[in-house]
Amino acid sequence: MIDEIIATALPLASFGGLLFAFALHATVLLGAVWAMERAGWLKHPHWAELAWRIALFGAFVSVAIEAVPFHALRSPAVSPVVAEAPAPRTAPAPRAHLPAEMTANPPAAAIATRRAADALVPAGDVVPALALPVATDALLLALLLWCLGSVVLLLRVLHQMRALFRMRRRVLREGRPASTATTALLRDLVDEMGVSVPELRVLPALNSPMVLPGVVLLPHWAESLDVAQRRAMLAHELAHLDRRDPLWRPLQRLALVPLFFHPLAWHALCRLETLAETLCDRAAAERGAGRALAECLAECLARSAHAADDRCHTSFDRGAALALAMAERGDGIVPRVRTLLENPHMRLSTIPVRWRWAAAAFALFALLALPGVMVVARPGMIPGLFERHDLSITIRHNGQTHAIRSDMPGVGETLRVVIDGDVAFNDAESDVATLGRGAVFDIEQTHAGVSRSLRMTPGKAGATREYKIDGKAHPFDAAAQAWLAATIPQIYRLSALDAEARAKRILARGGADALLAEIALLHGDYVRAEYLGQFFAQGDPDDAQTAKALTLMRAIRSDFEKRRALGIALSRPVTSPQQAVLLSIAAEIDSDFERAEWLIEAAAKLPVDGGNADGWSRALRGLESDFERKRALTAVIEDGQPRAAALALALRTMRGMSSDFERRSVLEAAADADVPLPDADYLAAVDAMSSDFERREALAALIRGGAPSAERSRAILRSVRAMSSDFERGEVLNALAATMPNDPVLIEDYRAVTRGMSDHERGKAEKALDRFYGS
Repeated sequence: MIDEIIATALPLASFGGLLFAFALHATVLLGAVWAMERAGWLKHPHWAELAWRIALFGAFVSVAIEAVPFHALRSPAVSPVVAEAPAPRTAPAPRAHLPAEMTANPPAAAIATRRAADALVPAGDVVPALALPVATDALLLALLLWCLGSVVLLLRVLHQMRALFRMRRRVLREGRPASTATTALLRDLVDEMGVSVPELRVLPALNSPMVLPGVVLLPHWAESLDVAQRRAMLAHELAHLDRRDPLWRPLQRLALVPLFFHPLAWHALCRLETLAETLCDRAAAERGAGRALAECLAECLARSAHAADDRCHTSFDRGAALALAMAERGDGIVPRVRTLLENPHMRLSTIPVRWRWAAAAFALFALLALPGVMVVARPGMIPGLFERHDLSITIRHNGQTHAIRSDMPGVGETLRVVIDGDVAFNDAESDVATLGRGAVFDIEQTHAGVSRSLRMTPGKAGATREYKIDGKAHPFDAAAQAWLAATIPQIYRLSALDAEARAKRILARGGADALLAEIALLHGDYVRAEYLGQFFAQGDPDDAQTAKALTLMRAIRSDFEKRRALGIALSRPVTSPQQAVLLSIAAEIDSDFERAEWLIEAAAKLPVDGGNADGWSRALRGLESDFERKRALTAVIEDGQPRAAALALALRTMRGMSSDFERRSVLEAAADADVPLPDADYLAAVDAMSSDFERREALAALIRGGAPSAERSRAILRSVRAMSSDFERGEVLNALAATMPNDPVLIEDYRAVTRGMSDHERGKAEKALDRFYGS
């Protein structure tokens, strides 16, 4: 159960992808603001505060955009390049011919993992730019640690919020009203600053003035201050209310919860709280109370230090973590006092509304441009420790332990095998040939409702066999021997263990037909792909045998395994009819990633003309992901043979792509291919673009590919005429003017295109023609 949950549960991988994207986006945003502040670009406190808030909260917005399927609102994304586990390689095997590399990819888990990856990349959808192959163990551990840390910090913040509301109720109940003079100062400042009138209470237990939602708290000694100091103190606290800091502080603490592991997030919280105090200090200083506020801060610092020495911590101190105390950060008071004394009448300009909107638009653009992340779960080690699988094979040899866990094809069937030490089967696969000192061979099978088990250990007179049926001891007779002889091949067929050596034995015994007959008995896609690979790698089949192998390959349901088998088939020369069959099988692969991977590999090995042209076209056009089609088309352009036919094929099969970015990337590869371009197909692809920027880049690549002829130049001008952006049109015209031939009719066509452009852009385009009149 655990293996299936971890290997196939898409929500786990999807949630992991969102978490990794969240961490990546937060790191990019926080790191960018940190670097800007270090570089001195955020000296204005208002800009610094805005930047840090965007950095702290931005990752929530960008990941929400990533999760919501409104892909039209998002920037062109890039599909994942999944770092796929390599096909199993031959390694020194234990005497039982059970290779260790099989343990890294249990068949069922590997297939389930690939299906999960396929499902995470829906056809034709916008997909993330980064794909992280993560073992299920690591993924599960990371999610558990993240959940644990987030829950702990969330409980802490919720406890602080609860304490804050309880404190507010207690303050309103137990706090005494301020004096008439202090209340009058407050009302004057409220009228001056245009804020709502808060409750004003005095509490003897406080060491510093404090702000709660809708409440200003004063310590008992505050009313003994002179009028200027009290006015400065109240102006500072009202500035907090005017800025809605009592609301921002808990929101910022909540934003920190999922980023508890990030040091820059803690730094951002510290900077925001420091900037809030700085801006409130300046609000008080702007009213001519800078020096008085500095004196008040010094008094708060002295009283807080005295209270700390006396260990006079009250319930208010413990419950006010989210309240805003004027002297909360003792280490930051001295710089604040120094600043206020040096600039007692300082003024700080506010950010104009239009600049705030511009910053918000830029921030939204940056959030949309952040890459997405997809997590592809890989089989791990933890699940097998907790569950007994229907098929379980464990090998211990030379201090190493290897395990295979999977499912049986029949309902209610089980097969469990333990091989410990030096164990070898005979070539006929009917019995154990060698049982070394201290070795153990255990096999337990349930079939047709009957359970049989056999335990073999070395003895003085040969192997000792303990044979049981339904838990009762039975002699190891001819029926038991027949059962063992039938079960050992089943071990191979269900697990693909030692496929290379076993395929070699079958080929030596009965040739390619015998191996094909054996492959027909295999059920699992992984096993069938492994044996088909050995068929092509070791066998020397004729056309009829190859056709049978390809028919067996077509029956593989797993896209990953089908692609792996097709890749192995490319390792040997295949005839033209066989090439067409391989391409037709590739066209049946549903996963765009797997199909594109194989097409990229096949581009350098299978010609694209002749009888393969239709197969290549179908396989390429069937790629619904623009990113995967771009990858495949680029490989065809760069590696396909013959080059001219490959280029023409790539341009024709671009039709249907919706992403201008991917389309332009293919066109740039075609323009750089140093092969004569079919202008009609190239420009038809350009004209299908809706983005003037992408069209400009594609046309510029065509111009860079070589001095265009008069005919090509006219075709480029026709394409430019359809562009709506004067800037982009002008860029193409300037590039064309530098390389096009000196043809009066062509120059007149060029000037006709400039008509209707803005004066500035038209002037630049006209000036580019000066090279024709320079001498």
